[in-house]
Amino acid sequence: MSSTAHHPPAGTRTGGCDPGAIDELACVAAGIQRRAEVTQQHLPQLREFQVKFNSARTEYTKARLAAKTDLDEAAATLAKVREQIRCRVTHEQRHCLHQAVDKVFDEIRRCAGGWGCCVDDCGCDFDDTVGGEDTVATLSARIARYTADTLKAAACFTDLDGELTALPERAAKIKTDAAQLLADVCDAVLGKDVVRLYARLLVLLRRSAEAWRGFAGVCEFVDCLCKALLCVLKGWQAIAVLEGARAELLCKEETRKAACERKRKETVEEVMAEYTRLCPPCTAHPDGAEEEDPDEDRAADAA
Repeated sequence: MSSTAHHPPAGTRTGGCDPGAIDELACVAAGIQRRAEVTQQHLPQLREFQVKFNSARTEYTKARLAAKTDLDEAAATLAKVREQIRCRVTHEQRHCLHQAVDKVFDEIRRCAGGWGCCVDDCGCDFDDTVGGEDTVATLSARIARYTADTLKAAACFTDLDGELTALPERAAKIKTDAAQLLADVCDAVLGKDVVRLYARLLVLLRRSAEAWRGFAGVCEFVDCLCKALLCVLKGWQAIAVLEGARAELLCKEETRKAACERKRKETVEEVMAEYTRLCPPCTAHPDGAEEEDPDEDRAADAA
């Protein structure tokens, strides 16, 4: 009984050899590369924020001291204004003006954003774990959501950093406006419109009270700046991980599509490869001799 070896077509898989592992490795590498690219893309911003944060305590302390000096002078000036015009405005007029100021400043607060820290812990909850049920679509959705949250935190940090110059400028303007208000009160013509003058007084008093933008001291400001920095850091870290995972999944999808297309175009070769896997060839004898039947050997020995 003879046995003939089946030789698979060139380039097909045989035995346990699986070139698909190379595609798997390539996709893993694509994910690692994408993660590194995203990290490098946002590292300059993180470095910039780090430098600004390191000097923030000192610079903000200076800004508050300068602002306090101007605000104290403005408060003294506004006290003089109030003393001069309070009796010239009726109780009803004062009551209505106070209500109007409250309403307008509340509306400003709603449209311009509230004071105090502009970032919270809940907005910085970034989960970078990737489960087996995750797809390109689910990862894309998380990346989009996390990117929006991270950009918001970055804008918060930038706004806080701007306070180092905005606070002294704001206080200086209040001081200048207070001095101008006092001059207008003493003016023979402008001093007659006492309702408008009293409205200007109330506005400046409110602006003075809110000049600190909700930060009671240096520590509160620096803590908020730190939260914003950490939020940006955690956000870009998580996004980099998810971007890498998405790149790997995209690569695997492209690999599967390419394999499917190859099977469609080279169907016969793929069938033969699968046939060879299901029915592996027997080992051929080197000399081409037929195999001896074990039953015939036993019969010969018995004779």
